[in-house]
Amino acid sequence: SALSCLLSSGINAEYGGRWVLERTEYLEEYMKQSLGTDHVKHKFPKDMTVLNVISQDGNSFRLKVITPGGVNETTFDVGEQWQEQDSTGDTCIVTSKWLNGKLVTIAEGKKTVTVSRELRGEYMITTMKCKNATSRCIFSREIS
Repeated sequence: SALSCLLSSGINAEYGGRWVLERTEYLEEYMKQSLGTDHVKHKFPKDMTVLNVISQDGNSFRLKVITPGGVNETTFDVGEQWQEQDSTGDTCIVTSKWLNGKLVTIAEGKKTVTVSRELRGEYMITTMKCKNATSRCIFSREIS
């Protein structure tokens, strides 16, 4: 049925909303691997404000990540491939997919970076992998 197809594709997860960073795990090591040591000039403050603003319409996403370093905005449809610049300015090819209810993006360029987002209650767990470094960021949904 259409409903079982929808549920098996992962669309049952509703990511839309404003998500505020609560805490990180192993972020500094991940940043060294993904950006390179020359790009990591200082330790990240423990109280760093990061906000994910996500608009979702089925498989269509608009993702805005707001950090002290700036704003990165991406619009995509799950299953499609697109080109963008990574955080070091290099061009990469990005693909996205649903995997076990998680929204997964894979950016392939000079380095491969995999980001998965999954919902657990009122939290969004974002897991980022580059080379042998993995970091988790735990976001809570902002209530307006």
